[in-house]
Amino acid sequence: MKKHLLFLFSIFSILGFSQTLEVQVNKNPALTNEVIQLQFIIKAKGNDFIPPSLSNFHILSGPHQGISQNYSYINGKSTREIKTTISYTLQAKKEGSFIIPSASVKVEGKRIKSKTIKLKIEKSNTNTTQNTKKENNIFVKQIISKNDIFVGEQFSSISKIYIKEGANIQNSEINAITYDGFWEDEVKINTNKQKREIINGVPYRVIKFRHSVLTSQKDGDLFIPSTEMKVMTPTRGQLISNHPFFGPQYQTVLSEQTLKTRAKNIKVRKLPQPIPKNFYGIVSEKFTVKTETDKTKLKTSEAISYKITFRGNGNINMLEPFDIKFPSSFEVFSPTITDKTFVGNNNTGGKKTFEYILIPREEGIYIINSIKFNYFNPETEKYIKISTKDYKIEVEKGKDYVSKDTSTTITNTSLKFNGFSKIKNRTIIYNWFIPLFWSLFLLLFLSILIPYILSKRTIDTEESKRRKSTKIAIKRLKNAQICLKNNDFDSFFEEIEKSLWGYFADKFNVNSSKLSKETIEDYFNKNQISSDLQNQFINILSVCEFARYSPSSERFKKMEETLEKAKLIIVEVESNLKRK
Repeated sequence: MKKHLLFLFSIFSILGFSQTLEVQVNKNPALTNEVIQLQFIIKAKGNDFIPPSLSNFHILSGPHQGISQNYSYINGKSTREIKTTISYTLQAKKEGSFIIPSASVKVEGKRIKSKTIKLKIEKSNTNTTQNTKKENNIFVKQIISKNDIFVGEQFSSISKIYIKEGANIQNSEINAITYDGFWEDEVKINTNKQKREIINGVPYRVIKFRHSVLTSQKDGDLFIPSTEMKVMTPTRGQLISNHPFFGPQYQTVLSEQTLKTRAKNIKVRKLPQPIPKNFYGIVSEKFTVKTETDKTKLKTSEAISYKITFRGNGNINMLEPFDIKFPSSFEVFSPTITDKTFVGNNNTGGKKTFEYILIPREEGIYIINSIKFNYFNPETEKYIKISTKDYKIEVEKGKDYVSKDTSTTITNTSLKFNGFSKIKNRTIIYNWFIPLFWSLFLLLFLSILIPYILSKRTIDTEESKRRKSTKIAIKRLKNAQICLKNNDFDSFFEEIEKSLWGYFADKFNVNSSKLSKETIEDYFNKNQISSDLQNQFINILSVCEFARYSPSSERFKKMEETLEKAKLIIVEVESNLKRK
């Protein structure tokens, strides 16, 4: 745990906070069956965070790190406030009074500590909102489709609210959940849709309010945290009037009620050993792979399309391009990826296609070897091997064909010169020398002129890119704005990335193959751009990168904030460059 937290806090060295370390719990006293949220709030530039001992509690999840940032841009100056929170989800092992010791963090070489907390734990009341006894008018339940799975296997988590017929609720607020150790795909639900269930002879209206398909990312005993819902329920208040015809009239009072599901324990097993070759992490009950080409006969320098299509259920969206050995004389371009996935009740699935464009440079007969692929079937607990067919590709010589072995040789030629004095006709010398002289002169002239023209064109192109870099970046941000309106998560963060990377590449004339966060630091330093702007620029790229792997609910929250930060950082970098 300590190593994990050391990693989490490695970024503190670049952040400026007021020097405080606060601690808080969401309830005190608490019951033995209640879930407790423990938070440490960092407002300091520090590192080497040491958590307290929590031996009297079950750690249901955590530590989780959250960073909130507030940016402002006034009169050409930007400011930001950053608060980092480390949170735990706990449950007391027994009743009693316990001390949560201090946590600590180093700030400017000195270690500061949080306050200790005295937490009182009382015996739980059996008649809580989590049971399903007849007298409960409203309660919530969390249903898990599986609790014993393999790494990479999917299952569903569904949260429902049960409302006794005759009871009613007004307004509701649902807490956000972080699934530690799981990848979440959120299933769209219709909260207006209701079903009817009979529990202990009592009819209830049932509404599904959260549905997630989860993919395990690590083995061990993991937890699905509880879902908390706050609802307002109307109850009868004091008597207003007692009308002789309409009867007694009572005031309606709204009271707040907090409903909670139980945290769930999930056992995640390691995949069976040994793991076979050509296994890429796919866990599925049904999976296929297919390859196809648009032609098998072509000429040199013609293009051929080679597609690999994967179909099935499970974590297919995690597939990435893998190494394929094409013939060495083929020029191979990076694949175009098409991803069409769906989210079902218990798992995800669909198809994913990688299309490669190949250009043969030499004539001959070539073989594109079959694809060999292994996936794991959790039902049979076995690895399944699948493969595709070989393709025979016949390449003929095209018009622009140039052999690699082309060379110029002179054979069986004897040239004897015994001195010019023996040459009777000096006109012969003139006939070959003068054209040779002018040819060499022209060649020398062109060797100077052409590089100059190319250099001038390159300079003009580079300057044009620099001038247009901001406009192109803003255009891409407008595309991101459209994606935001359409709730297109993946395309949104992709457009933000393209905008920032494209702006940087065009502004500083950096080849796309050399783009990296280290390159950003190098060029920003050369152009005297402040370290603060560097960190902000890189941080936005990191947010876009990790947003792809975060739960959908978390990605949605970050979209609008990330867009505004991207706009601001481009403006600030431009302003910084102009002041030089």
